[in-house]
Amino acid sequence: MRILNVDDNSDNLLLLQSLLGTNDNTFFDAKNGREALKILAEQEIDLVISDILMPIMDGFTLCKEIRSNPKLHNIPFIVFTATYTGQKDEVLARKMGADDFIVKPCEPDELVRRIDKTIKHQNSRNRLEDIQTYNDETVLKLYNERLVRKLEDKMLEMENEVLERKKAIVALQRSEGILKATQSLGKLGGWEIDMQNGEVYWTEEMYRLHDIEPGSISGDDLIAASLEGYPEESRLKLQEYFQTIREKGTAYTLESWFTTQKNRKIYIRTSAIAKMENGKTTHILGIFQDISEQKNAEIKHQELMQQLRQAQKLDSIGQLAGGVAHDFNNILTVILGYSEEILNTLHQRDPIRQDIQEIASAGQRAATLTRQLLTFSRKQVIKPQLMNINEAIGNLSKMLKRLIGEDIDFVLDLGTNVPEFMADVGQIEQVIMNLVINAREAMQMGGTLTIKTFGYTADDSFCSTHPMISGKHFAVLRICDTGSGMDKETMEHIFEPFFTTKAKGHGTGLGLPTVYGIVRQAGGNIHVESTPGKGASFVILLPATEQSLETPTAPTVPTHTTGNKELVLVVEDDPAISDLSGKIIQKMGFRVKLASSADQALVMIEDEGLRPKLVISDVVMPGLSGIELAAIIKFKHPEMKFLLMSGYTETVIAKHGDVDPKIPFLHKPFTHQELLHKIEQALET
Repeated sequence: MRILNVDDNSDNLLLLQSLLGTNDNTFFDAKNGREALKILAEQEIDLVISDILMPIMDGFTLCKEIRSNPKLHNIPFIVFTATYTGQKDEVLARKMGADDFIVKPCEPDELVRRIDKTIKHQNSRNRLEDIQTYNDETVLKLYNERLVRKLEDKMLEMENEVLERKKAIVALQRSEGILKATQSLGKLGGWEIDMQNGEVYWTEEMYRLHDIEPGSISGDDLIAASLEGYPEESRLKLQEYFQTIREKGTAYTLESWFTTQKNRKIYIRTSAIAKMENGKTTHILGIFQDISEQKNAEIKHQELMQQLRQAQKLDSIGQLAGGVAHDFNNILTVILGYSEEILNTLHQRDPIRQDIQEIASAGQRAATLTRQLLTFSRKQVIKPQLMNINEAIGNLSKMLKRLIGEDIDFVLDLGTNVPEFMADVGQIEQVIMNLVINAREAMQMGGTLTIKTFGYTADDSFCSTHPMISGKHFAVLRICDTGSGMDKETMEHIFEPFFTTKAKGHGTGLGLPTVYGIVRQAGGNIHVESTPGKGASFVILLPATEQSLETPTAPTVPTHTTGNKELVLVVEDDPAISDLSGKIIQKMGFRVKLASSADQALVMIEDEGLRPKLVISDVVMPGLSGIELAAIIKFKHPEMKFLLMSGYTETVIAKHGDVDPKIPFLHKPFTHQELLHKIEQALET
């Protein structure tokens, strides 16, 4: 059967062919009534299926033309339409000569059934009787009415469609605006390459990230301009990735530093995926994102972690050094004490006197070494006072000039209004001396040494990037040289005890560790910058303070030169120090009792009725500490005097309790004269 489909919608034509498509059917398609009449004039058609509303000629008019034509009027005609506005549509269609009126959508089986029914009954109707109705005024009026109604409905439908399209356009524009804003906020550009025609598309953000004016270049020039921004290693890697994705469709991601057309340096992440058809890459789509903030935060985090690891390492070494130094102090106390005892019993011309003096001298050098270790570990006893860094440098300037020699230019740049801070003056002078000596040794061929001071107030940015530095107001000391400098590996170890770059036998490796310990003990921070061949710069930040120490009163002149049989109780857990102290004190004219712990001392006083004039106690001992013993005795026996001794600092001692500031303190190792002086001071308290 030869079927003529008349519809201005191509999809409807294809749908009808799929529903009726068999080997027995042949289809002819027309977009409107005029095309349909032309086909009817050229082909023999067995069935016409037509929509109603179409351009040029509608379905009603087509039906009328077919029925008015004696050659065509017997062809079955079915109206198949979706523009159904009521029963009058079907009435008009049938009056025009339509054999059936079917409303879309229609079930396929129902459509086929009704077509078959129409074909079977095509000869039963008298088409000549129908012709007389075509020009009937009533029919024409109905035709005009239905056509106008359908046009109105179609216009309304089109208006609704236009409105929906406008809404879609607004939504699309809003979506594009949000996408652009999101890309701008995320610094994310997008790109696409059509591998078939070589076209390259960039988003606005892509142009902005490259600092390229949109539209100024295109195609391969865009790709070349982008590749120029990568370092050579990244550029070669990216070209390799691109070749692979083009040939195999393998996605890639690359992170790299990137230099824009305006020489901005950013850190980017670029990724790409391929669209494949029949195993070939047709399009490559990718992103290009500026992740500089993330990278910088990562770098800062790594720097902070490195600072933390370095601080933890130095603290661990400091704990070990401090413990070793404390134990060594106890040993030195015994060595120096007995050396002094022996020397006091020998005649000036005694042949072994020189040997004993060498022992004492070696002990003193060892004591100096332990003091440096204690300084590094921040466990040395200090006497902080309010000081001005400019005054300290001024007092040392003449000595420093002689120290560095004439071949080195010495530049002093002392700032005004440099805040004062709390520190041990002698230790800060030692810091300056150590750094100047190191600078001189780094400038064997001469150079320039600069000492600069200034006040600094940290802002929020500094505090956030240097969380290990407390405080906001600082006195800053900067010592710079133009010497040989240091590499990164050396700088990682310069504050470690016994690390030195000097030849064997030159230097102990405790100079910079001592500087580090002094600065940290003063609550400050030290930072070093150096490049091989370009010198070094040490920057020290010391927290400013508005506090001041009370003006020290002149020390009371001791009235005792020797003891008068007063009873002294020595509390010390180290037997060697206990025995030595007892012997020295006895020779000073005192009676001595010994206790190996604070608990034993309390038993002797409370249970045995011992009433010493003076109690001399170590601080850190098993059981009760010396501070706790002092508090108990002061409460129960306020008439008893007390003297504390230790190889630790006041900071460590404070962990064992609050120290009465009126109680004198003796630092180990000590000489006979130092012990006598402290005993006299305690008895006068």
